[in-house]
Amino acid sequence: MKKRIILQSFIISLVTAMVVFFSSIATHYSVQENRIKKEIQSDAAMFAGLTAADSSALENITDFGSARVTVIDENGKVLFDSGKSDSENMDDHSKREEVVAALEGRPVVVKRHSDTLGKDMYYYALAVDTDGGRVVVRVAESAGDIWSFSCIAFIYVAVALVVAFLLSYLLAKNLSDKVEARLTDLRDALRSTNNGDYEIRPCETSDALDFSIISELNELASMLRENYSTLRKEKAKLDSVVYNMTQGLIVVDKNFNVVLRNGVAQQLTGKAKTGVNLINMIDDEELFEKLSGILTKGENETFPYVYKEKDLVINVFTLGLSDVEDDLGVILISDVTKEKELARQKSIFFANASHELKTPLTSVQGLSEVLLSRTDEKSPDYKYIKRIHTESVRLHNIVMDMLYISRLESREVARNHDNVRLSAVVNESLQSYKEEIAAKEIAVKTEGDACVEGDEHNLYECINNIVGNAVHYNKKGGSININMSEKDGFATITVKDGGIGIAKEHLPYICERFYRVDKSRSKQTGGTGLGLSIVKHVVALYGGSLNIASEEDVGTTVTVTLPVRREK
Repeated sequence: MKKRIILQSFIISLVTAMVVFFSSIATHYSVQENRIKKEIQSDAAMFAGLTAADSSALENITDFGSARVTVIDENGKVLFDSGKSDSENMDDHSKREEVVAALEGRPVVVKRHSDTLGKDMYYYALAVDTDGGRVVVRVAESAGDIWSFSCIAFIYVAVALVVAFLLSYLLAKNLSDKVEARLTDLRDALRSTNNGDYEIRPCETSDALDFSIISELNELASMLRENYSTLRKEKAKLDSVVYNMTQGLIVVDKNFNVVLRNGVAQQLTGKAKTGVNLINMIDDEELFEKLSGILTKGENETFPYVYKEKDLVINVFTLGLSDVEDDLGVILISDVTKEKELARQKSIFFANASHELKTPLTSVQGLSEVLLSRTDEKSPDYKYIKRIHTESVRLHNIVMDMLYISRLESREVARNHDNVRLSAVVNESLQSYKEEIAAKEIAVKTEGDACVEGDEHNLYECINNIVGNAVHYNKKGGSININMSEKDGFATITVKDGGIGIAKEHLPYICERFYRVDKSRSKQTGGTGLGLSIVKHVVALYGGSLNIASEEDVGTTVTVTLPVRREK
């Protein structure tokens, strides 16, 4: 920086000096040239006056100084020349420019090389009338006199230039030292700020520029200190959230290098530091292939996976950043091993309890039927026996439904691949509710048909529970519309009723076991609270989908979609 400032200052000084030098020389030359022109014009006028008064006056002058005086007649013959004693032998001067101009009455100064003297000369001539006739008096002055004066001026100017160069160098050096000192202070201040020193610096200077720079630095340091403090607090919050998550978190770049992972991820996958590749961290080629495939495509996907004897649910998605940064892949891992084990134990208990209850309930139901057949209806004990029989039947239905759900969960139900026509199943179900439909005066309408490959009993249980709910929870004089269709390899059955409907807050839970919207009404209709749970499990068994839409006091619409063909 310092050398550059000195060099640039020197170049500027040099260019300026050269311009001044050549301008001075040109100006001096022009001044000297004008001086010579005026001198020869003055001398010509003086010598012309002398010649007019006496044609031989010039011959008597012995010293003409530096001027050369020539007298020429109208025919161009040289009559007198101060520089030549044998002027009568000189060349004809009638064609000389200054002579012609003088004779025409328009005298002019002419610069021309003189063959006689062998150098450049300035010429000026005037026409004069004498007693011997008209003559031309010409005065000449050497052009070399200008350069002699210019050389003297050149020496002085050159000396001045050298002095100017020295002063320019000293001033440039002094200026560069000051600039370098300022830049050094500025560099040290910026370096200190960059290293985390955000202290306010004192401003002890009278220079406006220095004061402005230090003020800007102090403002920048203050802003950076505030921003750094805010970022540090936000980072602490984020770190606390990330490392206290119950889910495992792994963040990878486009090359699947791990840039972030929390403690849960470390516990699930084993000890691994950030910076390693994902394949080395999870140590499972199949899982890596699945994860890398999802991240490469930029998709979002959630899937279960058994990793090191742990049941995991893995959620993978891509986190889009700015245009100048690559996207990051985010992997969230949930360990559901305990939940699955709890659900399995619950299912086992559910199945065992149902199985153990089935035999005594069958006995109670059978014995109550025997007692009813042997007891007179007018007997005071009849209503109690009747109540025992009714509750035993209800308990028996609950147990049977519980056993059926257990078989569905364990996939131990029949897996027949019969072609089942849904219209036949619907008609059979409606026939079982014929009396209740008639009692409530419900208008039933069925449309379309579809054929599904599966087990008829499973499909009947699914459809019968849907139709049963539409009948049980319908209004007197209500309606049931059942529509069946088949399209693109899927069969759809929609059951829409105009019943009492279900409040929105109950919809997320109605497929759970024993969940009842209105317990008193369920008892009246004989509901077990397992019907929609059975529907959900059968639909899942066939790889279909279940959708329930309802509005209170308006009605409920249940839509089931099943694949026409099952995987064998």
